Amino acid sequence: MLSIVIPCRNGAQTLGAQLDALLAQESDEVFEVVVADNGSTDATAALVQDYRRRDARIRLVDAGAKPGINHARNTGISASHGWAVLLCDADDVVRPGWLAAHARALAAGAECVGGAVDRRLPDGRLVAHEPGVYRALWDVPWPIGANCGFTRRVYELVGGFDESFAGGGDETDFFWRAARLGAETIAVPDAVVDYTLRGQLRAVAKQFFAYGRANVRLYASHRTAGMPRSPWWSLPAAVGSGVVLLLTSAPSSLRRRRAVERLASRAGRLTESVHSRTLYL
Repeated sequence: MLSIVIPCRNGAQTLGAQLDALLAQESDEVFEVVVADNGSTDATAALVQDYRRRDARIRLVDAGAKPGINHARNTGISASHGWAVLLCDADDVVRPGWLAAHARALAAGAECVGGAVDRRLPDGRLVAHEPGVYRALWDVPWPIGANCGFTRRVYELVGGFDESFAGGGDETDFFWRAARLGAETIAVPDAVVDYTLRGQLRAVAKQFFAYGRANVRLYASHRTAGMPRSPWWSLPAAVGSGVVLLLTSAPSSLRRRRAVERLASRAGRLTESVHSRTLYL
């Protein structure tokens, strides 16, 4: 059996589309879907229970003891039964063939997997297609938490997700620790998820500010294993290019969005560097 775990907090408006997409998956592998409810105050629990009445493969788990996506992941995984676990999110949609592609890779011996990502605006427009693993910050591959998986052996070997990470870096830390223990992450390009981006620039800025702070926390955790410090010139280069983009872009353009992402991320790095006394700009 494969277990699909969805960490969820107040996802009632979007979760149904993801559950429909998962139940429509065709695969030779038996699977279950565990929704780990991280303290939702909307109709998430009622929605999942309604799906449960229609399909026993879906289960609801209370993960509200502590806020945070990694607590929800750990709780959902602990309650699951599969020999391997796939993670996806409540506000995205897996594409046909997603489960079968991941199952083939895991059955062939992969210990950690990352699926492809189609990043889309809320109106459905495609912004970018990404292959499944990233090497940002360090030359050690990691997948996005909204489309990834691993064997239970690796999960237990790593010791689960670090619940001190919040707002970013949460999945990266897990897969980097797995790599340090010898578990390679491979890309599964046929396992595609439609990933919904934030719509408002204020929300984008908040998200990328948190990502920037997480970059510093990742460096603090992994520098002894070889993660390099950011070069001194990267901050002025990023800020300069971000300002140029900001001044030369229309308010609703993708260029303006990229400017906000770049500037907010560096602001987050600077803030966390001062706060933690760990220089990573």
